Amino acid sequence: MTQTTKNLRQIFNETVKHQKKHDALIIPVTTINLLAYRNDLDIHFPEIHTNKKDMIDLSLAPYKISKIEGVNLPFDMTLESESFGCEIDMRDESNMPEVQKTPFKKAIDVEIPDDFTNTKRMNILYDAICDIRSNYPDLPIVIGIVGPFTLLGQLLGIEQLLKYIKLDYFEVEEALSVVVEALIEFIQKLETLDIDAVVVCEPSASCDLLDPNIFNQLLKGELEYIADETTKTNTILHVCGNTTQIIEDMLTSHYDVISIENVVSLNYVNEMRDKTKSDTLVAGNISTKTLLLGSTSDVHDEVFYALDNGIDILASSCSVPPYTPEVNVAEMVKARDEYYQTQK
Repeated sequence: MTQTTKNLRQIFNETVKHQKKHDALIIPVTTINLLAYRNDLDIHFPEIHTNKKDMIDLSLAPYKISKIEGVNLPFDMTLESESFGCEIDMRDESNMPEVQKTPFKKAIDVEIPDDFTNTKRMNILYDAICDIRSNYPDLPIVIGIVGPFTLLGQLLGIEQLLKYIKLDYFEVEEALSVVVEALIEFIQKLETLDIDAVVVCEPSASCDLLDPNIFNQLLKGELEYIADETTKTNTILHVCGNTTQIIEDMLTSHYDVISIENVVSLNYVNEMRDKTKSDTLVAGNISTKTLLLGSTSDVHDEVFYALDNGIDILASSCSVPPYTPEVNVAEMVKARDEYYQTQK
């Protein structure tokens, strides 16, 4: 496939909506913010998180430099918690921003601020999206948002939240519903900006942290509600880690695409798709460890394996580590092209 900006957005949307069969695109479902890009462009953290031009330049770098077929922004996971009133430590070049202080002591205290979607950083993001869409009208724009369980964990502290589930389940249910309403408000604002997909990122819902039964009972319905209320753009659900135990729930949560890590068997996912009669597409699952530490040959082999086993959209299994060699990111595209050339 020759990369051309005139058709990438169309191909992405036709793929997600099952309108036409295409070779698998390589989309930044999660972020790719390599240190190599930042050094080449002379832009740096933490300024990227608050400077529109820097945000735009870094979001376009994977496309311009490595030929990745879309853009993904923002680059941190504190935008929503900041809008809820949390104090954020923007940290430094080597570390992502994190919640430093939260105004909420109990789950029952969580409420949506009046200006939730109209904070300074939110407006910087909106302006960046508008500029990218104006200058790259045919390039897929993917926006990552923090999932409701992860966001509630930021507002209360994840350890406190896990305790709350055992001590006051119904209070957590109510707080989670409040967070979901805020996220839907955010998504509806994003939908006015002509984006192509919202990625609901739920690292704290990983089976390593959250019991799969609790995922099903507490979180699945809320995730479905978010997907159902997102009517003007595509939806992607990303849960970190080994999600084998919740793949069936993910496939039946009404998302257009689920994003999985390399530890999840594609054969098993396809079995679950058949079992549930789900038409949800699957994105992933190129190992971030391979991208960081492996050779281009290793990346090549993983791309071929994923395509052989039915991946619909090629992507890194999670956010690409900043110190990843650029040649390994570019290799995903080269290997994909070689794969389809050998099929002809």
